Parts: sequence; C-alpha cells; structure tokens
Amino acid sequence: MKKLILLLLFIPIISFGQSTDQEIELTALRLSDNFSKQHRVLKTTISDKSLFQQYYNNTNLTLDYVIRYHFYTSINLNSEKNQLISMDGTKFNLSSKNAVDLTDEVVSLISKMYLGKKEFKEFKELNKK
Repeated sequence: MKKLILLLLFIPIISFGQSTDQEIELTALRLSDNFSKQHRVLKTTISDKSLFQQYYNNTNLTLDYVIRYHFYTSINLNSEKNQLISMDGTKFNLSSKNAVDLTDEVVSLISKMYLGKKEFKEFKELNKK
C-alpha cells in the first residue's frame, strides 16, 4: 500500500516534467483558402510566449498578433530550430534568435512570397501613420 501511495505521488511530477519538452502552439488567428494548408508555421526555439507580447515596431500590435493575424502564421514555441514553413510546405531556416528580430525576419520573408506580398501591402496600409 505504501508503494502505491508513493507511486501516485510521483506520477504528477513525472508527467509535469515531460510536458515542458513539448512544443507549444500559438494558433494562427486567420486562415487562408488559397492553399490546402491554410496557414504558415513559425517554429522557434523560444519557449517563453510572453517574449512575443512586445510591440511590433511603431505599432500598438504585439509581435505574436502581427505574425498570427496579419500573416496567417501559427507559432510553435520550444522547437528544435527557428524555421518558417510556408503554405506550400517550403521550409526556410531563420537566423534570428530573439522575438523582435525573428518577427522582422519572418515579415520580411513573407513579404517576398506570392501571397505574402498582398498580406504585407495590406498590413502596411492598415498601419500607416
């Protein structure tokens, strides 16, 4: 009986320890109907989602909102590497290490894509000063 009680006490600790190694997904806030895959995926080694709560450039929009809403991209935190996967499945390795630079790199990369050009143009129009 004592062994069973000890085992039950350690199960939550073991389970909790394992969950921190998994990717955490911040889902895309908009989906596109232009490809079979309706959103892009940003995989990042960053594990703290609060780092994406900083404001993007001179806007009142957070980094994660810009990525997830304006550029149809989910964010997978705690990944093995920084990589953007486009809607057509093309993978782009990213060199930035922090959330601000990573967002700038993602926006720049998407703005050069076929659908991304339109998204970037609309984003710039909405955020003119």
